[in-house]
Amino acid sequence: MKRILLVLTGVIALLAVGYMAGPRPQFAPSLQKTAALPTDLVLLERDIANSESRAGLKPDNEARIIWADSTRKAKTPVSMVYIPGFGATWAEGDPVHKKLAKHFGCNLYLARPEEHGLTSPDAFKGLTPANYKASAERALAIGKLLGDRVVVLGTSAGGMLTLYLAERHPEIMGLVLYSPCIAVANPALKLVTKPWGEQIVRQVMNGDYVNNTYRNGREKYWLTKYHINGLITLQTMMDEYMTPAEFAKVKQPLFMGYYYKDEDNQDKVVSVAAMLEMYDQLGTSPDQKQKVAFPKAGEHVIASHFTSHDLDGVYQATEQFLTKTVKMTPVSGTLASN
Repeated sequence: MKRILLVLTGVIALLAVGYMAGPRPQFAPSLQKTAALPTDLVLLERDIANSESRAGLKPDNEARIIWADSTRKAKTPVSMVYIPGFGATWAEGDPVHKKLAKHFGCNLYLARPEEHGLTSPDAFKGLTPANYKASAERALAIGKLLGDRVVVLGTSAGGMLTLYLAERHPEIMGLVLYSPCIAVANPALKLVTKPWGEQIVRQVMNGDYVNNTYRNGREKYWLTKYHINGLITLQTMMDEYMTPAEFAKVKQPLFMGYYYKDEDNQDKVVSVAAMLEMYDQLGTSPDQKQKVAFPKAGEHVIASHFTSHDLDGVYQATEQFLTKTVKMTPVSGTLASN
């Protein structure tokens, strides 16, 4: 028996060594340079439209500017930037982002992260942490051209990118996180960045692609098929940037909303526990941050008419936070035009 145990111990040790020595997903450093943005706002809008027209997108998935006053197209005291989540585009925050921008008289930039909204079934095959981050940085740069100060809003993985920006840009005026993706609800995703991660996810997905089924029009604005490389990129970003040391760098006023009713009825896409832990680790002072559970929302995506059952509650809580804590001033009359 003793000899058998020794043999088994040796076999297990060899297997462990073999596992740890296995291949890990790696991304080559990006050599891509970000193109300079036109400072003239009319030219900026044209530049965005031209760039999006060449991206191979599904109809109506383009990034765009929603002007506070479409007849003037001028810089506003505050602009808003909306960053959608993994696999989604601007409709993931509609109509809440537009209503907020209209209420406060802000130019609004609806960003489209790298490789989102594509018609190609190979969407996310070319997604890397470098170009994913770069698309968020570009969105913020556009926001700075549109307003003297910027508030950034993000849903899910867009919330992750919003935190990434906040950690590096203390000049951001305020942050709004809807169901931020600090960790996914299924902890198994953490395996994809470990040894044999790509091989494991390929076996789980029975190939190189993830297929999603959406109803009621969501398929127009969410990817229904994408490459597993996207999952590896997403987890790589969370491994590197969704950490206590990074959260401590965030000092801006911050609002966090999420779906939670009870243990059985809560967000099933991302981890509520991870969100709450992140919230406690922020460098933002307690009187400058607020977390709100929306038990009636019913879905992970709490700010979209496609999914949320509490759009008014989400809007009202966010608007009050921006008014009272961020000290934003509502406009008198109606300047905004959709």
